[in-house]
Amino acid sequence: MESTVLEEIAFDGRPPVLRIYKDGRVERSVGTQIDVPPGIDSKTNVESKDALPLLVYFHDGAFFIGTASSPMYHTYLNSLVAEANVIAVSVDYRRAPEHPIPIAYHDSWYALKWLASHYGGNGHEKWLNRHVDFNKVYLSGDSAGANIAHHMAIRIGKEKLDGINLAGIMLIHPYFGGKEPVGDETKDPDKRAKIERFWRLVSPTTSGTDDPWINPFKDQSLASLVCSRVLVCVAEKDVLRHRGWYYCERLKKTGWKGEVEMMESKGEDHVFHLLEPTCDSAMAKLKKVAAFMNQGPW
Repeated sequence: MESTVLEEIAFDGRPPVLRIYKDGRVERSVGTQIDVPPGIDSKTNVESKDALPLLVYFHDGAFFIGTASSPMYHTYLNSLVAEANVIAVSVDYRRAPEHPIPIAYHDSWYALKWLASHYGGNGHEKWLNRHVDFNKVYLSGDSAGANIAHHMAIRIGKEKLDGINLAGIMLIHPYFGGKEPVGDETKDPDKRAKIERFWRLVSPTTSGTDDPWINPFKDQSLASLVCSRVLVCVAEKDVLRHRGWYYCERLKKTGWKGEVEMMESKGEDHVFHLLEPTCDSAMAKLKKVAAFMNQGPW
């Protein structure tokens, strides 16, 4: 009987630690204790806690429609949080035309300062105090929200917001513009005109699409991005895709020391992932964004 048992064993770690059987079973004799839950140790008074990366998300709507609590964003962020295992905070900035540009940027900055106040466990929201790893903060948004995420990342680099260690940004179909066309933008003059018309609606004192708020290459240095990783997602049928590609090209030439990744969704148009969140392309993009956050750097 004993010889039969021995023949079934493929690996026997001695002293007794690990035994692997030929049928695939694994038997561990040590290290099998149940995980200790986070909390305060009664003997040492040391407190332990689980901490997750923080995603700060800025919604779309060309600065004049959309809210952080809309069903589309609620669905999208729930799915992204579940996939990436992060904590997400969605920023509800004030919208134009009642609150013209640059108020949306000011509101978004105040939101980041409020989040940073939780560093060290002294903020207003206990769940942020206890569960956020402020060394792993990501900014993201789609369209106008991606524009805001970019500007917040630039400002963090310039002003050094205490408590926020920006690990990366994810720009989804970023809403950028410029007077001079890039890529194949000349093929869509009507869409370019629409972008400028909407921009002038939300920013009545603007100089046009070379305004630094919409053209990230005017009067600002991309090299000041403090994060080490950037992901840009574009859609093949979206006129804004050209600006997304151009952003990546310019970023690589600025002397910025980080890593930039691109993802283009074939056959899709602007913010398709919100309109059809369960389609194959939307799921692929969701997994890409989640994987980007889970990769580090740390």
